[in-house]
Amino acid sequence: MSNSAVFLDRDGTLTRDIGFSHRVEDFALLPGVIEGLEKLKTYKLFIVTNQSGIARGIFSKEDMESYNNKLLHVLSAHNINIERVYFCPHAPEDNCACRKPKPKMIRDARDKYQLDLVSSWVIGDKASDIVLGINSGMKSVFLLTGLGPSQLAVAREKNPSYIAGNLSRAADFLKFSDYDKIVDSKKLVEISIKLKSTGKRIVTLNGTFDILHEGHDYIVSEAKKQGDVLIIAVNSDSSVRQNKGNDRPLNNELSRQKMMANYMEVDYVTVFNETTPVRLLEKIRPDVHVNGSEYGKDCVEASTIKKHGGSIHIVKLLPGLSSTRIIKGELNQ
Repeated sequence: MSNSAVFLDRDGTLTRDIGFSHRVEDFALLPGVIEGLEKLKTYKLFIVTNQSGIARGIFSKEDMESYNNKLLHVLSAHNINIERVYFCPHAPEDNCACRKPKPKMIRDARDKYQLDLVSSWVIGDKASDIVLGINSGMKSVFLLTGLGPSQLAVAREKNPSYIAGNLSRAADFLKFSDYDKIVDSKKLVEISIKLKSTGKRIVTLNGTFDILHEGHDYIVSEAKKQGDVLIIAVNSDSSVRQNKGNDRPLNNELSRQKMMANYMEVDYVTVFNETTPVRLLEKIRPDVHVNGSEYGKDCVEASTIKKHGGSIHIVKLLPGLSSTRIIKGELNQ
């Protein structure tokens, strides 16, 4: 990926956005930034940021550079290299050539560093970052950090490749490569029969898995402990809409399968079209089916699992965590 790059917005993507951020004493990294950038070290990393506070007289170019230097110093301490910070100092009404979502900053980087934009990405918390990707011929990931929740509706109209709760989750999406884990339900049934014939203990877990968070990490980890092979069943887009309304899911079923396949604990991922996984579970006949504590042991899957000699294992939810709260901006991811 030596000619591939990731272009990162600054405020609200890497650092806390308090509005015209420029004072070093206000500097704060967002959660997931270090982890995310460490995962992206195979890409050339750039920051592209609109800084109209300079044109508005709110702060000077030197103030911005001091703030940027603080950011670069913190990242360097983690052996994270930013090739260059590109910035636009103009106000929107200046109608300059460089302000995002215009692609001048991207093209300047492309020419200087001989980048392949087709294999490169833009990541940011503003709809303009997604438009920047479109204008530059790159793919994009929209973050629900910073201004993300308030700009989500507009950003979705621009069709980002993925919507993530933070930079670390975005990096997971970019790094996905394990397509062998994703199988259709017919093939999965065949795999399950073979596994059971060799004495393997099969565990299943189902859900939407739209905006991943620590609660998902925990339940996946606990599920794997219940057996030898962990199968994740992901609701299809149509079934999510039936269960949660037309505004969900934010991410399509293939993207959600990819993110679940990223977990080292997960062995196989499939998708099901019904509102519940009962029909699929009837064919797989797992030894254990895992559910969150909000559903309890009398969950809709229980009778099917028990009919074939299996059991239900309940994992207590981590308090306060939910995809809905992240989408609403109630949690700082």
